[in-house]
Amino acid sequence: MKRLIMSDKYSCFYNELIDIGYQIIPTDTIVVFHTPEQKHADMQCLKIDDKYFILNECDRLKHSLNPLNPIVISHKAGKKYPENVLLNCLYLDNILYGKSSAISSEVKEYCNENNIKIVNVNQGYTRCSTLIVNEKAAITADISIAKALKNNGVEVMKISEGHIILEGFNYGFIGGASGKIDNRIVFFGNVKNHPDFNKIETFIKNHGKDIQILCPQMPLTDIGGIVEKE
Repeated sequence: MKRLIMSDKYSCFYNELIDIGYQIIPTDTIVVFHTPEQKHADMQCLKIDDKYFILNECDRLKHSLNPLNPIVISHKAGKKYPENVLLNCLYLDNILYGKSSAISSEVKEYCNENNIKIVNVNQGYTRCSTLIVNEKAAITADISIAKALKNNGVEVMKISEGHIILEGFNYGFIGGASGKIDNRIVFFGNVKNHPDFNKIETFIKNHGKDIQILCPQMPLTDIGGIVEKE
């Protein structure tokens, strides 16, 4: 049974994944974060190959990931951006994309020791801004991420900003509203209402993936995405 690290804030998404056979490891509640971000997996946990990095404040994840010997970040996360995006990085094809000044020292050290290239982008919410279709294909609304990915051989589909719910903010991000599980891309809420849905669907299917919409009665919602657990 595949195990997924994700927020349990929205029972509809949580329960639907359980019903189709996945085990959910709920994230912690990071009280220093803004309320909409407090349970976001992409802010609490970063997976690079088979190594996990977690925030020091994540007591629940420390326990759940303990058998995998995760690296716990020593520096405490803050409420203000970019102090809250220590782990919100995008790892793709042996390259780590993120706001270099904000990435935790433990992650930088690991990358340097393992010959993983770090590419700086302006967007500190790098992971939640990007839907990974595969190692060579991604979807984002962010210009700086799109440029960096293209410069490193990734095919990128640029979509319009907005049209994704994130309570308390003007809008959320496509990576936080989706996740790649096995050979499909799941969306948290009805992605069909996104103005770029037809392009999104075509791009994903052209890269050999299927689409699954969880709780289609819900609007497309940024829940902080999914981190797969080995």
